Amino acid sequence: MAHQFRQVDRDAEMLLPHNMLDWVPEGHAVRVVIETVESVVTPDLTARLVPPAPKGSAAGPARYDPVMLLTVWLYAYLRGVLSTRAVEDRCRYDATFRVACGRLVPDHTTFSRFRRHLLAQGGLAEDLFYRVLHVCALAGLGRLTVVAGDGVKIAANASKEANRTEAGLRKLAAQVIAGARKAAADEDADKGVLPGTDLLLGADTAPPHPDPRSRAGRALACLQDLEAQREAAEAAAREQGQAYLEALEAGAANGRPPAAVALAAQQLRVEKLLAEQQAAIEAWQAGRAAGAGSRLGRRPADPQGTARVRRARARLADLRAQAAAEAEAQAAARGDGTGKQPQRNVTDPDSRLMPVRGGGFIQGYNCQDAASDDRLMLGGYACQDTGDALQAQELARVAAKGAAVVAAGHAAHAADPALLRACHGRLCTLPAKDKNSPDHDAAACHHAMTSRIGVLVEDAGYHSEANLTAPGPDRLIADGKTSDLARREPAQGPPPADATPIEANTHRLRTPEGRAAYKRRAPDVEGLHASLKGQGGLRRFSLRGLHYATSEFLFAGLAGNLRLLAAIN
Repeated sequence: MAHQFRQVDRDAEMLLPHNMLDWVPEGHAVRVVIETVESVVTPDLTARLVPPAPKGSAAGPARYDPVMLLTVWLYAYLRGVLSTRAVEDRCRYDATFRVACGRLVPDHTTFSRFRRHLLAQGGLAEDLFYRVLHVCALAGLGRLTVVAGDGVKIAANASKEANRTEAGLRKLAAQVIAGARKAAADEDADKGVLPGTDLLLGADTAPPHPDPRSRAGRALACLQDLEAQREAAEAAAREQGQAYLEALEAGAANGRPPAAVALAAQQLRVEKLLAEQQAAIEAWQAGRAAGAGSRLGRRPADPQGTARVRRARARLADLRAQAAAEAEAQAAARGDGTGKQPQRNVTDPDSRLMPVRGGGFIQGYNCQDAASDDRLMLGGYACQDTGDALQAQELARVAAKGAAVVAAGHAAHAADPALLRACHGRLCTLPAKDKNSPDHDAAACHHAMTSRIGVLVEDAGYHSEANLTAPGPDRLIADGKTSDLARREPAQGPPPADATPIEANTHRLRTPEGRAAYKRRAPDVEGLHASLKGQGGLRRFSLRGLHYATSEFLFAGLAGNLRLLAAIN
């Protein structure tokens, strides 16, 4: 049987609508981005968006509108297009990008400079994020009954092979200096100092602020960071050790001594035992001289001959041998670059080696964020901690700040019954017959869902008594794997009155309400992470540095919120 095919005519004439906005339908994502940007950008914000004028021949009489560039970048992050060259190409051939840029086609250098200027300014990305978050709340997004917090590891714009120990950094710096001196000795040295040679280790003429864009400048920044970390650790150890020694002298020390003062503490114990034994001998001798006679018993043993002193001296010798072995091992590690020495990345000194799920490491950042029960991102930031426990309280503060913005947006619905009814119908999770029942108070239900955080749920990486008892929203933190939680015996009602914070949290995880709340964690925040990486393409940061990572993470989250806004439109 012969097949029938449609005719392909690539030479056929085609007329597009005269108005570019007619190229895309109502409610399209690019329309949502354009309308949102126009509603949140104020004159003062526009002034902050204007990048510095290029110097020399590159300067021209007219420049691209920064609001248009912001619109294009937001739509690009929404679509997962993060490369500047790819954005330029889309503006040339993609109809939706042509609508966003108004048929202007800035080159990739313009896009690159604008993004760097946008993300470099302190607080600008955060300001944009919360303005758009308020718009999303006004549109009916942001159910705060359950808010989920978690961390996601995102790769830095650097390779983990660029990590160096302190010895490796000094070796690299020496190579850069040697190359600079050799270049300066060549016949063409009159061309000036080569870039990247602003590092003179051990010299009094070393510049205090080397150029971070140069390889030598980044090496010096890494060395300074390692030195500051070592000094901070030593100062903390000295402070802790001094407190223990003072308590030991006062006879109030408990537990094992800190490692930094273990040797000194043992030496102090030996001296204290010797002094006590010598004092006992002197007291016995004084009693004999006073005529106490045989009532004093036998003379106390010499200080060097008691079993307690012998054991203490043996322990002191062991600690001295251990300290000598550790010093020798550290010296060997510094000499050949082996051992578990602190490392820094020459390409991006702020990034760290991060363990990832499934094994292995990436060079990147640990990005913390919080999501509402409908996957609306409430806030986030990048940090250098490989774990999550130390970030729980800061993450709770960020979640509370985003929830306040959402609550302010939803408060406007209370004055308009139609808006309130529409927003409640979207957010309420009750069955249709229940939420539309005349007995159901829609205003009270809407207020309960949007006025504040009901409970902040987090996985076991955040579990600690300090995090459970910290001020802020009510928390429910897992103390084991999800599979282990599901196998526990269920519980009913509130926790016992005499329960500790950890016991009360464990009890709540066993109740039907606690289980239902914790089940929302994975689809909410991990679903947000999947959207940022999958649809948003944010698997690797474009710019380097902790500040840029935080700004780009917020910018990508902002675009993700616009994606949700376009979906409900």
